[in-house]
Amino acid sequence: MGYLWRVRLSSFATGVATASAAGFFLLYKDHLVARATITRQVEDIKETSEKHYAALNKRISALESRKELGDIKEASD
Repeated sequence: MGYLWRVRLSSFATGVATASAAGFFLLYKDHLVARATITRQVEDIKETSEKHYAALNKRISALESRKELGDIKEASD
């Protein structure tokens, strides 16, 4: 009877170890996919923000150049 008990216990332990390894692999793979998705989203936001920043910088430069031209005209009058 003791031999049968050891066989069942070792089979159970093997099953638990196999299920744990498979579960860990699936969770790790899911973690990598989620991390890649978040990284891609952050990069997209970064690119969009840089485009908006460049557009705003361009508008500010245009406004400042207009203001400088206005100051020059007023000084020459």
